[in-house]
Amino acid sequence: MEEKSRFLKGPDGTIYDTKTSLTWKVNDSWLDLEREVTWYEAERYLEETNQTQFGGHSDWRMPTVQEALSLFDKDKLNKDFKNGDIHLDPQFAPGGGNTTWTCDTRGERDAQILFYVNGCAYWYEKDDKTISHSVRLVRR
Repeated sequence: MEEKSRFLKGPDGTIYDTKTSLTWKVNDSWLDLEREVTWYEAERYLEETNQTQFGGHSDWRMPTVQEALSLFDKDKLNKDFKNGDIHLDPQFAPGGGNTTWTCDTRGERDAQILFYVNGCAYWYEKDDKTISHSVRLVRR
């Protein structure tokens, strides 16, 4: 018998997580913009997503580290834009970034990123572009 996914894909490009009651965008910023983004560019992507009322909503936001971590599952495999393994449910669109910026910040300069390769969070400068940063938007 096939295991039932905790993620319910909607027809509007969203995924509802039955475990956390969060709704995620199926595509991350990498899939939509085809490039990495700084934290500030992630904020702009978020604003544009809300202006267009993606999925009929204007309350999208960056996830907290804990919310981002709730998607990491070492038993699930998906592929990032480099065809590398990331531990994200296959209900999410393949080919995205292997990280997400979060709303967790430290001072004016740093924000946390969660890696879907290993489930670890790291602090990065908000304007860092050295790694393929992306953002995965969420709403409740």
